[in-house]
Amino acid sequence: MLMNGRVMALRHSSRNTPTNHNSIMTLAHITLLLLAIATKITGYLHPPDSILVKGKSDIIQKTGIKRSIVWTQSSDPVPIRKEVQLLRNDVLIRRGEFGPLRGSRELEVELECSALGLTFPQGKSIRKQLMVKKSLVNDGKLRNKRRLKQLAKAFAHRRKTLLEMSHELDLPPVSIFRAIVSPRVLDAHPLMTNLSRKRPAGRIVQSIIAENDPENIKEYLSSDWELKELQKAKQYDMIGHSDNSTCPMDWENSLYDFLDQHNINYVTEEVMKQADMSCTPDCLILDDLYINQTKVRWIEFKSYYASGLRENAYFTRKTVSKQVAKYEREFGNRGAVIMKNGFSEMISKRHRSTLFLDGGPLNVDVTII
Repeated sequence: MLMNGRVMALRHSSRNTPTNHNSIMTLAHITLLLLAIATKITGYLHPPDSILVKGKSDIIQKTGIKRSIVWTQSSDPVPIRKEVQLLRNDVLIRRGEFGPLRGSRELEVELECSALGLTFPQGKSIRKQLMVKKSLVNDGKLRNKRRLKQLAKAFAHRRKTLLEMSHELDLPPVSIFRAIVSPRVLDAHPLMTNLSRKRPAGRIVQSIIAENDPENIKEYLSSDWELKELQKAKQYDMIGHSDNSTCPMDWENSLYDFLDQHNINYVTEEVMKQADMSCTPDCLILDDLYINQTKVRWIEFKSYYASGLRENAYFTRKTVSKQVAKYEREFGNRGAVIMKNGFSEMISKRHRSTLFLDGGPLNVDVTII
């Protein structure tokens, strides 16, 4: 089957051949149609020689083509002593600070990173992970019903701004706003009890924060002042509020493009999900691919820096270590994790069977053999 210049062949196992020929045609047509839709949506499925489909546990066969890439790193793994020193210099975070760096604070952190031999993106990534941890540690303050009631009353009577509360509690201002507004939604809808963002009450709260439903804003905010407070809070909060940045997706797309340009055969995470695979790295390699003489079966992309600090261990375990362990169990100890902004030496030492790379080859020439 040819779609957008990309070929896809489907081969059924003779051991599972049904006796009903109409069933064979129907299953084949449905399978081809689903794979075609997946390819059309993602645009990333590169041509394998064959795909063997067996019910829900689809097996993606290798092509047998040997390819080798020399991947030039932008820099060496970061020694943990540099991260520790940056943390001890006490410039990364301030009480009540959860937003992007601006003005003198931006210059302060950038100069400190430069003095220690770290890049500014690495410093900002470490800082963000520290702010996530701080938010998790202090989140219990918003579960105290008495305190929350006092906060809601102070906010409703304009006695305290969200930024003042953020400094007082050392919590993201939008998280505080969410905690104040959520009871208003539940009080208006007694049958709603779940504030999960996928449930009706949670969606109402999210629509207010996103400012995409004027009716909800009018119903649940008591004044224009409260709306202006929300808008100001979002400007100073990158932890309790996401601006839906496309940067991680753009980074993944640039890496997919890189593989396409060098004729590497692979299957993307989205296509694997369409095939009902339970374990889905960002990229499953179908060729016998060697990167810096290390054989690689799967690749995971990350658009940040992998910190080795003990203070950031929760973030690293959740976003790196657990995923690496899962992919190794499924596909073997032959994977690669590509960190856009580099990684700590502690991370690569912790996962010796996994190849850790930074995003250097996207900015410099790379030798394809």
